[in-house]
Amino acid sequence: MTFATKANAGRYLAKVEADLLRGEWADPRLGRTTFGEWTDRWLASTVNLRANTKAGYHTILGQYLRPAFDSYPLARIDVLAVRTWLAKLEAEGVGQATRAKAYRLLARILGAAVEARYLAVNPCSIRGAASDGTSEMRIATVEQVAAIADQVPPRYRALVLVAAFGGLRWGELAGLRRKRIDLERGTVTVAEQLVEVNGAFSLGPPKSAAGRRTVTLPAAVVAALAEHLADYTAPSPDAFVFLSSQGRHLRRSNFNRRVWCQWPG
Repeated sequence: MTFATKANAGRYLAKVEADLLRGEWADPRLGRTTFGEWTDRWLASTVNLRANTKAGYHTILGQYLRPAFDSYPLARIDVLAVRTWLAKLEAEGVGQATRAKAYRLLARILGAAVEARYLAVNPCSIRGAASDGTSEMRIATVEQVAAIADQVPPRYRALVLVAAFGGLRWGELAGLRRKRIDLERGTVTVAEQLVEVNGAFSLGPPKSAAGRRTVTLPAAVVAALAEHLADYTAPSPDAFVFLSSQGRHLRRSNFNRRVWCQWPG
């Protein structure tokens, strides 16, 4: 970088020093790196992503981020560019939850660029853009849970009860194996979850270290689970507790369409 006068060079140096003190300095040469190039580096260096999370990132990148920003130098992605992108998505009919998910991924990628001194500040600072607009969670009463359990096909009754009273997530229910159940103590140990990515299933650890846990179930749920094991689960300790009527792994989309959405409530 060259300057017309010594005074200009001095002013630039003073600005760099001030930015360094505030922790807001970024190498202008690195700022010329395109979003696409940086994203490829970021993906390659982010090794702790679960398979389903990584697949979701690739989908969001391919549909919403790369078409808009791939050829942009990082330094050109400012707040106005992000606002314009969000407005375009909204005009195209992309829902708020999807826009928020794409915005959060963009913020994460650009945040990593700030940490690496490719950017001075993260332009993803738009109030409310990361919110998916989800309404407050409604908690079902005991009576409502019982009504749902009585309405679904009998092979899924215990699944509904364990989900409601044990707090197991979908992947934890689908990945629950017989050896994780202690009927005498009335407990279920969550030690793995079943993940579906691009139609293929894999068994892995819970979503976080804190996800591995043992939960105690009410006596009525334990009784329903014992009945389910006797009627629908193979005797092998490694047998999956909850399977489809064809004896296959449960697919969330199929369950929602064929079972959950058929419930009249």
